[in-house]
Amino acid sequence: MLEILSEIDKFLKSTHEYANIVTIKEKRDKMAKKASNTDSIIQKITSWKVIIAIQIIASLVLVALFFKLGALPMKYTFVIIAVVLLLCVGTFFLMKPSENEKSVKNIVGKVVSLLLSVVLLMGSLYIAKGNSVLDKISGANTQTTRMVVVALKDSKYDELSDLKNQTIEVNNAVDEENMKKAITELNKAESSIKTNDVKDFDKLANDLYSGKTPAILVNQSYYAVFEANHENFESETKEIWHYDITQEIKDISKNVDVTESLFTIYISGIDTSGPVSTVSRSDVNMLVTVNPKTKQILMTSIPRDYYVTLANKGKKDKLTHAGLAGVENSVKTIENFLNIDVNYYARVNFTSLVTMVDALGGITVDSPVAFTTMHGNYHIVKGSNNLNGQQALGFVRERYGLANGDNDRVKNQQRVLTAMLKKAMSPKIITNYNSILNSIAGSFETNMSSSEITSLIQMQLDDMASWDIHQIQLSGRGTSMTGGAYMPNNKLYYMIPNDESVSYCSSLIKKMMNGEKITIKE
Repeated sequence: MLEILSEIDKFLKSTHEYANIVTIKEKRDKMAKKASNTDSIIQKITSWKVIIAIQIIASLVLVALFFKLGALPMKYTFVIIAVVLLLCVGTFFLMKPSENEKSVKNIVGKVVSLLLSVVLLMGSLYIAKGNSVLDKISGANTQTTRMVVVALKDSKYDELSDLKNQTIEVNNAVDEENMKKAITELNKAESSIKTNDVKDFDKLANDLYSGKTPAILVNQSYYAVFEANHENFESETKEIWHYDITQEIKDISKNVDVTESLFTIYISGIDTSGPVSTVSRSDVNMLVTVNPKTKQILMTSIPRDYYVTLANKGKKDKLTHAGLAGVENSVKTIENFLNIDVNYYARVNFTSLVTMVDALGGITVDSPVAFTTMHGNYHIVKGSNNLNGQQALGFVRERYGLANGDNDRVKNQQRVLTAMLKKAMSPKIITNYNSILNSIAGSFETNMSSSEITSLIQMQLDDMASWDIHQIQLSGRGTSMTGGAYMPNNKLYYMIPNDESVSYCSSLIKKMMNGEKITIKE
């Protein structure tokens, strides 16, 4: 009996060992199968068919983005397509195995194809980014009103919480709708702050300076009003809270084929801490009239203090004050004043000048006189000056160190813009296209469409023509007087237009509109 039990025990042990062996074998077979499947997947992924497919897709994406951009002339686009096609064909023949996929030739072909795919995708991202920036700066159709709580710079009030249970002054008589919105948002941010309505801007500023009110809530664009009696209002105060109100505005562009027909752009230069769409007075007012057929450009600068009839008021005031009602009001005011059509506008913040000049690799500007700039203390020599962005900003801002003040400043603004145009019209734009666009993102906007901008770039790249650029400035006589539309009781400096100058500038623009070539008399 014992022997029988012993035999049964041996049998069971052998069966158990066999089962273990079977289990181990099954596991080994499964691992081998899994490894085999993995190798199969890797082989499929790294096969020449997959790799060439990736390159073809990357190539198609790049070509599609080039077509969407529309800035390159077709002859250049076809060259790019041909190069991309040749690269695909070349790597195809390099990779396609004659015997196996492990040959040196095949492996080299795969590496080259993958590297080309990476380069193509990086190029696609570069172009897509340029397209994105172009879309942001073009087709402008909004304006921003910035409402700010302002305190004296040397006061103890640095943020809204410092004004708890205080009463600040406002002026509800002007811009009533936006003021109501701003007060509502102010109360959300700090409910304990109360407001007291003051009907007069002079009293508002005087109460702030005298300490009668700890702070005031105003439309930032009305700083110009305060500066009538407090010249350094902006530098003597600080913003402790702001609320931006963005509104859609009517499209006032007068579209033309910019590669075939003459057009005029109004350039408004502002200097504000808010978005470039912020409603603000315009410190630079320039018309750029372009005839793409005759390759002539006429820059016409209008002094900011020019005494003109404002379109929204029907009364005379400084041209810079037209911007207080939005850029479309500045455009309409200039159209009425010169009896011309303005097709487009562009708004530029001074901060964009620095980055744009630097993106261009600097500019060369000829100065008729030597002077030292107040901004940056840069020494400008008589003759040729190589300027970076900050130096260019100092150059265009200077007026106190120049014999004719603001008249000389607008001439320098034209000199800088001319230098920038010449640099941008050179082949350098091809390599710096993205950098230039990125430099102006957020500080430049225009109601030209992106397709109109790229059409101009395409035209220039196609013929690389040299342009005949002329500059002219409206002149006048400076005087101090009361009666302006916005501040009728304040004595302000105005420039009374010289009728002969106005007539001459207007006639030059109209000559260009008639397709005539112009010359500028000294």
